[in-house]
Amino acid sequence: MNIDKLNWLILEALQNNARMPLTEISKKVGLSSPSIAERIQKMEDLGIIKGYRATLDMEALGYLLGVYISIKIRFGRVQHFEEFIKTVPEICECHKLTGHDCMLMKGYVKNPKHLEDLNGRLGDYGELTTSLILTSIVENKVYDSAF
Repeated sequence: MNIDKLNWLILEALQNNARMPLTEISKKVGLSSPSIAERIQKMEDLGIIKGYRATLDMEALGYLLGVYISIKIRFGRVQHFEEFIKTVPEICECHKLTGHDCMLMKGYVKNPKHLEDLNGRLGDYGELTTSLILTSIVENKVYDSAF
């Protein structure tokens, strides 16, 4: 499928508000609502649009500290860690890396004691480096045709 300027406009609108009515997207893009629906369906079928979700305010939910934790996993423990990390509720992202550390995780905790507990559980698998998120400069970036 060709991702033309119109498809990019649709993608941009959906990234800004996935619940935007087709009629509103139609006005922005200059196509009929059925044409918009057809293009969206094609992009969903091709996996370009992977899904729709709500963005949560973790601070409002009581998770005041955002953290990045990198880990250099001990030899022979990677597969065990990969299964374990899927069960850790505080971790919302985990990525395998090249370089010194094996994985980089993003998570949220309520307070320093909660972070200490999380680091204790993760530390069983290797050497950690923990960084607190002070401010997010770019978050939930909206990609457009300039990308």
